[in-house]
Amino acid sequence: MEVYYQGTDITDMVRVNSCIVRDTAGGRCDSLEIEFGNAAGWYSWGPEEDNKIIVAHSGYDSGIMYVNKILPEDGKFRILATSLPCRARSKANASFINRTIEEIMRACAAVSGMDYQIIGIDPQIVIPYIERNDEGCAAFLDRLLTLESAALKCLDGKFMAIGYEYAQDRTTSQIVTLSANQEGTKYRRDGTSYKKLTIKTPYACATAKDEAVAESHMQLVISGTLPVMNDIQAGRWARGKLFSLNRQCESLVMGNTFNAGLTAMTRIDIDGDTDATGEWIVDEVEHDMINLTTTATMRRCIWSIR
Repeated sequence: MEVYYQGTDITDMVRVNSCIVRDTAGGRCDSLEIEFGNAAGWYSWGPEEDNKIIVAHSGYDSGIMYVNKILPEDGKFRILATSLPCRARSKANASFINRTIEEIMRACAAVSGMDYQIIGIDPQIVIPYIERNDEGCAAFLDRLLTLESAALKCLDGKFMAIGYEYAQDRTTSQIVTLSANQEGTKYRRDGTSYKKLTIKTPYACATAKDEAVAESHMQLVISGTLPVMNDIQAGRWARGKLFSLNRQCESLVMGNTFNAGLTAMTRIDIDGDTDATGEWIVDEVEHDMINLTTTATMRRCIWSIR
């Protein structure tokens, strides 16, 4: 494993006791928790908040992480870092009127000291009105992008909007064969799947439905709480909200040896004779860079929202 601090390869200068990298998307940012055994040596580096750190191994790298907390204790030196700079966490209020998704992301990136990228959704979709209500930019963008059937990914100093339909349509990165009661694997199916979701405001109304869910399942009406100004926007946001809710009802956790190819928002196909067989999107990955293990949490692909 290599460690880069402020652009310098410090691998041979440090002793790493533990190192966990979490790669996520949608409501959470990537994180790094690393513990060094030679605390005294670290004081000479003068580490500071928002210093950049990267860890890499066998073709995988964490991307730029920004130091968030520095915790010297008992001769050890622990650093907590995230893919979101500390300045980007500042909460504020702002309003956007007739702005495109690209314009909104550009504005949030500028005040956060970050760049932006949009993949798999139309950057020119116009949002008639939306407010940032005492939120950090990442939390605000995540809220907006969820309604647009997309995930926010913070990576390498960049806000990335990634459409779920685009991610699901990509060629699978890996095919995994599972057997019943396979060690390190946990399949879960619970929670509420909604048949229909309706968004209703004084200006618009539209309903989305999940054609794979039985008619007897619950229906949800969101009335007056979203700034929806026309039926097209209501339909788009109803589909995004229904997709976000229903994808939480089925998950697969899979642990194995270190797997550099498992990253958030990649497509995985599961083969075998279990209930988990099918197409999945990686939601979160935890890489243990010392013990060389990988644990991935996945959500099943949904194609049935209309």
